[in-house]
Parts: sequence; structure tokens; C-alpha cells
Amino acid sequence: MQRLKWVFIGVLILCLRVPQPALSGDDPFRIGEQLRYSIYALGIKVGYQTLEFSTAGELNNSEVYILKGLSKSAGFLSIFYRLNDNWTIFMEKDSFLPLRVEKDWQEGRDEGYYRYEIDQQSRKVTLYNVSGGTVKSIDSKNSVFDLFSLVYYYRKNTEAFNDVFTFDFLEARSVQTVHFQNEGTVRVTVPRISERRSIRAQKLQQIGGVGIEIYMADDNLKLPLKIVAPSKLPKGKVLDIIFYLDRYYPGEGTSIEDIPRVYIPIMR
Repeated sequence: MQRLKWVFIGVLILCLRVPQPALSGDDPFRIGEQLRYSIYALGIKVGYQTLEFSTAGELNNSEVYILKGLSKSAGFLSIFYRLNDNWTIFMEKDSFLPLRVEKDWQEGRDEGYYRYEIDQQSRKVTLYNVSGGTVKSIDSKNSVFDLFSLVYYYRKNTEAFNDVFTFDFLEARSVQTVHFQNEGTVRVTVPRISERRSIRAQKLQQIGGVGIEIYMADDNLKLPLKIVAPSKLPKGKVLDIIFYLDRYYPGEGTSIEDIPRVYIPIMR
């Protein structure tokens, strides 16, 4: 059975070896790549997050890549607090800067549909509250990213994080200037990969603020292995929300030889 499992995985990935027109052969991801995360709080699984580097397209005469995501609460938790966020990010092909973010969200009893038009050159974000019928103009000081477009920007432009990387973080109705420091190589454990074996990663640490931590694999795929996103609670308390990578599906044209064997457990 073990041998058949390896054969099946090998055949599956080899079937993906089709021409990849848009990305460089040196890039760590391809069109069609899918990632899934389990989300934990206080050691309890509270939901999951999916990412799909889905396709290439065009937006306002600019060639773009499209990143899709879903954030969803676990079944039992939905009884008390429902999270169901669907979002789409349009990233400019050459710079990998986000030009538009669409978010169809449901959080607790609140829900809505927001569209953010991001003019990176003019440093301006226009928020269209489609469900509420309002428009808000937001000025930024730096390039604007949300958390997951930032992750893909890093994978494409690792050298930009050799020093402190400053950008404006896209929040629900505003932007906030933040700074991230690459703290170098660390070891991180990802439960679905191995409870005992740690993986080399680059740790990106937010300086000040809530202290977000992003652990990017220190290999050719540069997969985001773990994300710690602290959430502020009343009375000055903080709750760490932890994302662990638990599923990886390579994109088109990815060869089995390009995938470190450590990721086989999360490709099933």
C-alpha cells in the first residue's frame, strides 16, 4: 500500500507537467497552486483557510494574477460565531502588487461585500461598500498589501525582505503603516507534516503593532508554513490565532523533482 501511494502521487504530479506561459521557471509557484490551513486558537481548531493561485487575467488594461481565498469557521464554532469570508485579489503581473481586493464577508451577525480599488502609484485606495452603497477614499503612504498578497509578494521578491520591509496593511475600512523584519532562519514544526521533525524557515516578524509572525519555508517552494496573527481582546489581552499549512497542491507544470519530500504528507 505504501508503494502504491507513492506511485499515485507521482503520477498525479507528472500529469500537471503542461506548459506554463506566465511565470518564470525560477518562480516557486505556478498557476493552479492550492494551499489550505487549519486555524487554531488556544490549541482548538476553530476554522480553515484556503488559497488558490487560480489564473491570469486582465484588469483595467493591466495583466494580473488572481489569488482566491476562503476563510471559514469550524462547524461547531459556527453555532456561536460564523466566519465565511470569500475574497479575490488581483495582483499586477510584473510587480505582484495588489490592484483590487474583493471581499464577500460574513463575520458573526454582520455581513457585506467590499471592493477595494488600489492605485499603487497615486497611493490611494477607494473602498466601495457594495452592499451598503457607500464609497470611501483612503490615502496610503506606501505600497498596499493584505496579508496573503504580502505572502505571494515575498515568494516572488524574497530579496526585498533582506532589510526592514515597510508597507501599508489593508484593513476593513482603513490602511495602517507596518514594518516587517526578516529575523533569519529558524526551525518550525507543522503538525500535519510532522509532529517531531521541524523545517527550516525564514521568520518575518512585525515590528511593533500586534506582532504578526510569518514563517516561510527556506527551500525552493518558499511555502508559508505557519502564520501567527494575534487578536486584541478586551482589557488589553491578546489571543494568538495560528494558521498551520495542512494541504498543498502544486500548480501547473510543477515537476515531482521540484517538490521536497517533506511535503508528501500534505499532498494526499
